[in-house]
Amino acid sequence: MTSKAEPRFSTHHNGQPSGVAVMTDRGASTMESMSHQQLVSVEKTLTKALVAWSVANVSIGLSLALIGRKMDSAPVSQFGRQNAVWGAVDAAIAGVGLMTRRKRGVLSDDQVKRELRKLRNLLVINAVADLGYIAGGIAVASRSRRGVSSQRMGAGDGAAIVVQGAFLLVLDVSQAVRLRKSPTKAH
Repeated sequence: MTSKAEPRFSTHHNGQPSGVAVMTDRGASTMESMSHQQLVSVEKTLTKALVAWSVANVSIGLSLALIGRKMDSAPVSQFGRQNAVWGAVDAAIAGVGLMTRRKRGVLSDDQVKRELRKLRNLLVINAVADLGYIAGGIAVASRSRRGVSSQRMGAGDGAAIVVQGAFLLVLDVSQAVRLRKSPTKAH
C-alpha cells in the first residue's frame, strides 16, 4: 500500500496558517513539520531583523550624515553615511530573501532538510564574513586615528563598519544556533 503525499499548511504558534505548504505523507512525523516550522521561523526572524535594522540605519544614518556636515564633523558624517549605505544593502538582502521565500512554493520533507542545511551553512559563512567586517572596521578606524587615513574612509566609517559587523554577527550566530538545535538531523 502506497501512501499518498498531500499538501499540509504549517501554522504559527497562534494557530493561524503561515501560508506555506509542505508536501508530506499522511503519516508524516511531528519532527518533520517542526523542521519546516523552524525553517520558516528562522527565515522570518532574519527578514524582520534585517528590515528593522535597515530602516533604523538608513533613517538615523542619513540624519547623522547631515548633522555631521552641519557641524563640520567628518567622523559623524562618515559614521552616518556608512550606516545609511549598510542599511540600504541590508534592505535589499531582506527583499531578495522575502521574494525567494514567496516564490519557493511547496517543499517536500527532504527539501526542507536541504534548505535548513543550506541556510545554516550560509549563516556560518556570513558569521566568518562578519568577523572580517569587524576586523576591517577596526583597521580603518585605527589607521585614521594614527593619521594614515585614506581619502575615502575615516574613523567614522571604521566605527560604523564595526557596528554593522557586530550586529550581523549576533544575528547570524543566533540563527545558526537555532538551526543547529534542529529537531531532525539534516544530512
